[in-house]
Amino acid sequence: MNPGSFRLGLALEGTGWHPASWLLSSVTDAEEVFKGGYWTDWGRAAASGGVDFVTLEDGLSLQTDRFGTADQAHDRVRGRLDPIVTAAVLLATTDISEVVVSRNVTHSNPFHVAVQMASLAAIGPGRVTWRPQVSADARDATVVGGPATPQLRPEDVYVPTRIARRLRDLFRDAEDYVRTVRELWKTFPAESLSSGDTFLHRDMVAPLRLTGRERYPAAGPLTVPVPSTPKVAVLAHHALEPYRLAAAVADRVFVTPSQEHPIPALLTAFREIEQLTPDAAGTEVYADVAVVLGDTAEHAEARLARLNETAGFVWAPDTQVFVGTADRLARELTRWREQFGLSGVRLRPAVLSDDGARIVQELVR
Repeated sequence: MNPGSFRLGLALEGTGWHPASWLLSSVTDAEEVFKGGYWTDWGRAAASGGVDFVTLEDGLSLQTDRFGTADQAHDRVRGRLDPIVTAAVLLATTDISEVVVSRNVTHSNPFHVAVQMASLAAIGPGRVTWRPQVSADARDATVVGGPATPQLRPEDVYVPTRIARRLRDLFRDAEDYVRTVRELWKTFPAESLSSGDTFLHRDMVAPLRLTGRERYPAAGPLTVPVPSTPKVAVLAHHALEPYRLAAAVADRVFVTPSQEHPIPALLTAFREIEQLTPDAAGTEVYADVAVVLGDTAEHAEARLARLNETAGFVWAPDTQVFVGTADRLARELTRWREQFGLSGVRLRPAVLSDDGARIVQELVR
């Protein structure tokens, strides 16, 4: 495809996003997924293949097949490297243009996240985006010893509005959290650094003047200068609360289209909420899509069928699953850009070694 200003991202996650990806991946050594070389190789492949950005996931609880319910599965990928550490590796060892880093905001401290993201921005100026992640899994609170959060049932994940209503307070907290981080980034500007006998202009490094922020009263200043302010991206399922969060604080929103909620409907709903949100400033809209690719449409369908059979259930993620060839996907993305004005797309490969490779080798030309 000829993307022009349309940006394409590759969502890196273990051996892929399908629960059975490990069993059908070319990766055979579990330790490989936790080595720097694995992630460096994918960062370099994405950069050389013309992918504009990669994304890294955060998670406080071990992954499960059934949302919010621990399992004893032994043939699934479980565990993740810390996304901040992985991002640092990618920024230092690859030419990828941008790394989007997820970081949980429900059970973390704004000051620490502000320092982490500022440190990444120092390593890769202009190449870092932060995706604040609201904790939807009540198990997370137990794992980290944080405050209790609402318990969602497995069936809730198929009803975004139900999730949003139950987590309304967490989304509101997330909005305040992001604002606090952005304010903290201003407390140690890169312009304060000097040379020679003077290391920095001390009068430019100062704490915030707190104005009644009871939830997140961090004042700073940060312990690291901020050479370029990271952008903020929000993954927003189709509901008021996540859309409001994105409109209020994000530079970019990833929407999750489905048969019930196609892209035009999502765009209309988001723009309406954006217009009603104070201080909203023109958020770029990207689509978030899972993909299963093949040599032909039939081959792709057969691959998905085998993945589902191996998993023992039908894969039903929180967004649309595209099944087909890379050429057809390219045509579909071109249509989305031209008809709906999307700024880009993030693709979640079902099996990284297969679908990720096809994205890099066949989709981006």
